[in-house]
Amino acid sequence: MTPENQSPNTPPTDESFFSLVKHQVIREKLTELSIVIPTPVQRGSIPVVLEGHDVIAQAQTGSGKTLAFVLPILSKLLDAGDVKETFALIIAPTRELAVQVRNVVTTMLPDVQPACIIGGVKQASQVRDLRNDPRIVVGTPGRLMDLIQQGEIVLKECRMFVLDEADEMLSMGFVEEVRAILARLPKDRQGMFFSATITPRVGILANSFLKNPKRIEFEVLEDRLPQIEHLFSRVDGGLTSKATALAGFLSEFKPRSAIVFCNTKSDTELVEILLRRRGFEPERLNSDLSQKDRESTMDRFRSGELKLLIATDVAARGIDVQELELVVNYAIHELPETYVHRTGRTGRAGRSGKALSLVGPQDFSAFYSLQKKLPIVLTEVPLPDQKPIVIAS
Repeated sequence: MTPENQSPNTPPTDESFFSLVKHQVIREKLTELSIVIPTPVQRGSIPVVLEGHDVIAQAQTGSGKTLAFVLPILSKLLDAGDVKETFALIIAPTRELAVQVRNVVTTMLPDVQPACIIGGVKQASQVRDLRNDPRIVVGTPGRLMDLIQQGEIVLKECRMFVLDEADEMLSMGFVEEVRAILARLPKDRQGMFFSATITPRVGILANSFLKNPKRIEFEVLEDRLPQIEHLFSRVDGGLTSKATALAGFLSEFKPRSAIVFCNTKSDTELVEILLRRRGFEPERLNSDLSQKDRESTMDRFRSGELKLLIATDVAARGIDVQELELVVNYAIHELPETYVHRTGRTGRAGRSGKALSLVGPQDFSAFYSLQKKLPIVLTEVPLPDQKPIVIAS
């Protein structure tokens, strides 16, 4: 029987966030944002964290993992009452992801204004933010370590920490910085690791800093699997062969939005130039751009004004585009988790998408290693019939 004060279309309380979150101010914000039904990672993680356990959770991009750790942190912060020191530390691998997490916290509880500690921004403004509201600190490893060493971030009262995108953090070479930061935390604290793939390196780090963690993993139902068509095409070793193939596939697929991933900054610049010669209007996104320019480019991509983005993995972290139709691996990365992160940006929310890998002679070893390690079927497609791009002398 439906209660009198509950609409027939309202999910039962035991299926909604109301079964997980008790604070009325958070419930009201979730209702205002029409966030009603928790995702599997949220339903699995939030109660465990609220019970006080450490957690290591396997969570893909788009699974709702940010709320899975933000909501229990905010709940415990409200329970703690009048907090003056840093209560929670959230470490992210990139500036974009740190900003995204900061924005989620502020959206859920506007009275909390996390200090966002990232490179590319003047330290003076970040120090002011720390002094205004130090309760939740979100940042990237390098700048966090700088301000910890300067005594601007004090962790002696920190009660909770999160390592977000742990596998990506380690693949980017931040292991020493992360270890140094976590070693500064008090013994009496609660930790959470969230990772798209739980690699042996993630497991080793978790064993060093988590206490008897609960492992949160899910059997993904078939109808919830990302609807991604994984394709690859063999390309010869010519200087512009990949760019020619890329232009051909973009013309053939006609995606409304696409990200092309390169392994190096120099490749993003080359690909942008060569595609413009074919009449496309891409923009590159790499760490050489200023933070302001990167944020402007990403805002235009999210809004749909910009359709084609050429990016490195570091620069593209934190990009969440609901209707991304195509992801291209212009170069194959040797780590399987990087392929998962890249391709997981398409086929979201029940939509279909394509993931295309351009495999040149230099990619053969990494690509065949991926084929063995990843539980996906990669289908070979022929190269489009395209005239080569000519580089003017």
